[in-house]
Parts: sequence; structure tokens; C-alpha cells
Amino acid sequence: MPPETLRQLLKRSPETHKYDYGHVLVVGGSPGMVGAPLLAAEAALRAGAGLVTIASHATAADKLEKRVREVMTLRLPADLSAAVDELAAFIKRRKVSVVVIGPGQTPDFAALSPALLSKIRIPVVIDGGALGAFQGKLENLKKAAHPLILTPHAGEFQKLTGAKPPTGREQLRRVTAQFASEYQVTLVFKGHHTLVAHPDGQVYENTTGNPGVATAGTGDVLSGIIAALLAQVPDTAQAVEAAVYLHGLAGDLAAKAKTEPGMIASDVIEQIPMALAEKQ
Repeated sequence: MPPETLRQLLKRSPETHKYDYGHVLVVGGSPGMVGAPLLAAEAALRAGAGLVTIASHATAADKLEKRVREVMTLRLPADLSAAVDELAAFIKRRKVSVVVIGPGQTPDFAALSPALLSKIRIPVVIDGGALGAFQGKLENLKKAAHPLILTPHAGEFQKLTGAKPPTGREQLRRVTAQFASEYQVTLVFKGHHTLVAHPDGQVYENTTGNPGVATAGTGDVLSGIIAALLAQVPDTAQAVEAAVYLHGLAGDLAAKAKTEPGMIASDVIEQIPMALAEKQ
């Protein structure tokens, strides 16, 4: 159960260091969209990741370096093949635990995603712009030798599959379960009572969250939380379900503090520690 998983996060040994809680790498950010990877990175830190790095191309990296504090940055070459090689080397050299690809990515930047999947062996959260890189290339997902977590909303899921997702709840559960099973991924279908479909066909329906979470950047926050919990919880299914639950619970606390129409994505990040504290 998600609450029990979250309670386990609060039990830390005195004799630990930051690498014990994972190094999350966020690959994203483009001119005009540097906030997206920053939200994901800050959410990962608040959810307990020991280190977080944002990798982006030069123009976006320049802007990010003026805004980050605890988050590190990695400047990528413009050539996509060289960028993939640089990312793969960095992941190995800096002991990266989980990769998030997609926040704030343009289609040109996101095009590196399929090649990156083939070069690494750690969990990958595919969000935002990176989802579009697999449109018409879903077979690439089956080739991954590591856990993949896809986090589309209804529109992104339609682009991925070419079919509009059903509106009926039970039918939607069947469709998401079928997708997760066919492509052997964990599918986080974002929306009212977000669904988490696992590779074995099991589906978890989340119970936290509110309409105030439907605001720009909260999807990036969710990706960061998922990555942080994947870095700390050995079981992928438990980590993702707990992350979705925590994201919604932080959103509920943010709504109480700011109201549903008044809350923004960074308010959700601020409430992550309080949401964790509720699970003591």
C-alpha cells in the first residue's frame, strides 16, 4: 500500500550518505521551457533523492544555471548522437539511479530518447516531450532492458496509440492494462483518480488529488517524485504507486493552503515534506 511505502521512506539510518538515496538525472529544458525540468528536479529532491542533475543543451543550460541551487547541471552538445554518448557516460560516471526524459523538451531534443534507452540499464521515466518521440515507434519500448514508466495524460496517450482513450472508467482500466502488458511498461495515465497500470496487467487507481492539480507544471512535479521514489524503493510497482499517491496528497495540502484555483505547481513541491509527515 502507498502509505506504508511512504512511511518506510522516513526511516533513515544515521550512517548514510547522499548516494544511498539515489542520483536522479532529468534530461530536458528548451528555450522558453526551462521551468519544466527545474520543477521535476526540485520535486525529486523534496521527495528524498540524494542528488539531482538537469541535462540540457547550451542555451537552456545557461538559463538553468542562473536559477538552480541544490540542483546540478550538465551541458549537452547540440548533436544528438554526441548528446546520447555524453549522457550515457555521465550516467555511468556519476552513478545515476533513475533518468527522467521529457520535461520541457522540444521535438528535436526529444528525438534522442529512443537511442538513449538502448544505451542505459536503469529505470527511465518518460514524460512530456519525450512521449512524442515514441509516436509510431512503440516497439522500441519492448527492447528496453530496464523498467520504463510512461506518464501521459489523455491527449498524449492518444498521440502514442493513435486512438482516443475511452471515457468509461472500466473500459479505460482495460485499455491501460492492455497497453502496459503489451509493451511491458508501467503506464501512469494522469487524470482524475490517476491510473497506474503495471506490466503484469494489474491496475492501481489513486485516491488522492483534486482539480487544483490541473495546472501547468504539476506533471513535471509528478515525474520528479516518481524518479525519487524509484531511486529509494526497490520495487518498481510500489515506488510508482506511492509516488502518485504522494503527489496527490501534496496537491490536497496545497489546495488547503492556497485554494484549488490559487495553487501552482511549486506549491505542490512545497507540500511534499508535509505530505510525507502525514504518513508517520
